[in-house]
Amino acid sequence: MKFITLAQTFDRFEQLSGNALRSAVAAFLKSIPSSDIKSVVYLTQGSIASEFDDVNLGMAAKSAMAAIASASSEDEHQIVLLAKKVGDIGTVAEKYATARSGLLSVKDVFDGLHRISVTSGTGSQEKKASQLMQLLKKCTPLEARYLARLVVGALRLGLASKTILDGLANAYATKDTKKELEHAYNICPDIGLIAETVAKKGITAVRKIDVMVGRPVQMMLCQRVSELPDVFNRLGSQVAAEQKYDGERVQVHKQGTKVTLYSRRLENITTQFPDIVLSAQKLKAQSCIFEGEIMAVKGDELLPFQTLMSRRRKHGVDEMTKSIPVRLFAFELIYLNGKSLLHSAYTLRYSKLQTIIKGSTGIALARRVVCSDTDCIEELFESVVGKGGEGVVIKSLQPDSTYQAGVRGWHWIKWKPEYSEGMQDTFDLVVIGAYWGRGRRAGSYGGLLCAVYDKKKDRFESVCKVGSGFSDDDLQMFPKVLKKANARLNNVVVLKNMEPDVWIVPNTVIEVLAAEITKSPFHTAGGGLALRFPRYIRIRNDKTPQQATTSDELKRMATR
Repeated sequence: MKFITLAQTFDRFEQLSGNALRSAVAAFLKSIPSSDIKSVVYLTQGSIASEFDDVNLGMAAKSAMAAIASASSEDEHQIVLLAKKVGDIGTVAEKYATARSGLLSVKDVFDGLHRISVTSGTGSQEKKASQLMQLLKKCTPLEARYLARLVVGALRLGLASKTILDGLANAYATKDTKKELEHAYNICPDIGLIAETVAKKGITAVRKIDVMVGRPVQMMLCQRVSELPDVFNRLGSQVAAEQKYDGERVQVHKQGTKVTLYSRRLENITTQFPDIVLSAQKLKAQSCIFEGEIMAVKGDELLPFQTLMSRRRKHGVDEMTKSIPVRLFAFELIYLNGKSLLHSAYTLRYSKLQTIIKGSTGIALARRVVCSDTDCIEELFESVVGKGGEGVVIKSLQPDSTYQAGVRGWHWIKWKPEYSEGMQDTFDLVVIGAYWGRGRRAGSYGGLLCAVYDKKKDRFESVCKVGSGFSDDDLQMFPKVLKKANARLNNVVVLKNMEPDVWIVPNTVIEVLAAEITKSPFHTAGGGLALRFPRYIRIRNDKTPQQATTSDELKRMATR
C-alpha cells in the first residue's frame, strides 16, 4: 500500500463521525493488503507497535521542526513561529513539503519510524531529525501532514481500539463474532496482531489466541451496587471480601527468573520496582501471571497513594527503593506453569495463588475473609476504612466465577465509603476540554470539561465542568499534563453551549467526587445526565480513558 493512500484515508476520517466513520473504517480495513494490515492498523492509532511493547519514537517537537526545515531548505526560526501560531506541526510540514508524487509505501514509512525509535545515545535527536528529514523529502504535502503528526504523537484521529475491532468484525467476520474479537483483544491487547490474524487466517484463528507470559491481559474491573445486601443477590449466599488497596495495580509476568511488571494502562513499569521483581523471582512457580496492588509501606503501616507515586521515576530508583519500601498485596492468579486459568473458578485460582505466594517476603496475600452476611463484610470494611483504606472488593465464589479480562462484570463488586454514606460518589472521568482561569487562576485552566465513556459507541460524552478541589500545584500542572487538541475529536460529544476554550486530547483520567447525578440539558452523558457539585480529587495515571466510568454505569447509578 502507498503511504499517500493512507494519508488520504486519514484526511477523510477527520471529516467523518458516528456511523459514517465506522462504515468508512470497515471498508478501509477490508481494502488493505493482508501483508500491510498490521502496520496500517498501528499507524491508524498513531503508533508503530502494541500498547505494551514500550516502543517510543522519543522525538521532540523541536527535532521534528528541524527536520522540516532541513527537508524544505527553509529557515528553522520561521518554522517554529508558524508552528506556535497554528498549533499543529502537521500543518507546518504540509505547507513546506516539496514532493509532488507519492512514492513512499506504508512499509517505507513504518520501517523508517522504527529506525528512528531505536536511535539512541549521544546526538540521537540530531540523528532522528536527519532520518525524518530523509522521509519528509519524499512526502507530498498531505503525506507530510500525517508523518509529522505521527512522529510527535499527535495523529489524534479519535479512533480507539473498539472502533478498529468493530471495523474488523464488519470487514472480516460478522456482527455475531464481534464479541469474540473483543475477547481476543482483552487477553491479547495487540490490535495489530488481532487485525493480522483475522485478515490472514480468519475468526477461527482468533479464537485460538490465549494468555501468554510477557503479553499483558486487560485487567478485570469491578461493578458497584447501591446497597450492600445487593451483593448477595448478585453473587450468591457466600462471598470473599478483600481489602481494596489504594496503590498501583500491577500484573506480574514471571518466566523463570525473568519478571515483567505491567500497570493497569499496560505500561511496562518493571524498572521502577526492582524490589518487587526480586521477590517475584523467588516465587514457587516456573511461570505465572498474577495480579496485586503495590503499596508504599513503613513497617506494617500502609502509606498514601501520593507517597507511592514518588517511585514512578526513571532516575534515582535505587535511592527511592531504600527511602520508600513497597509491598505487593496479591489477589489474583490467571496463569500458572504453562496453563491459562482464565476459565477456572475463582476458588481454584485463589488456592493456587496461596501456594506460590507462601513464604514470600516482599509479596503477601491481600487481606481477605469469606462472608455469608453483610455484618461480616461491614466488619472488614470498617476495619479497612478506619485505617485510611479505600474499602473492600467482594468476589463471587460460584463455579462460574471466571476471570473476565477487560470486563466490568458482576463477579467482582467494590464497596467504598461514599457508597455507604449514600450522599456522594466518586467517578473516574476523562478530561476533554478546559476553560481559562480568572483572577488568581489567570494563565492556567480554571475549569475542566469532563466526560464518561460510552463503550457501545466508543465515544466520550460530557458529564460535568469541574472547577473546585484544585490546589495551586494542580493549576500549574494542568497545562503541562493535559495535551491540547487542534479541534474537537470525532469521538467527543459535547453540546454547543458547553464547548470549552481549549479542546483536550481525551487521554487523561481524573477522579472526581460529586453529590448526585441529575438530568441536564447541557450534557450528553447517558442521554442528558450530569454530576452535581463535582470536586477534583486527583489524576488517575493508572487508568486509561476506556477504563473510566461508563455511560451505562452512570445511568444505573442515576436510578438507584
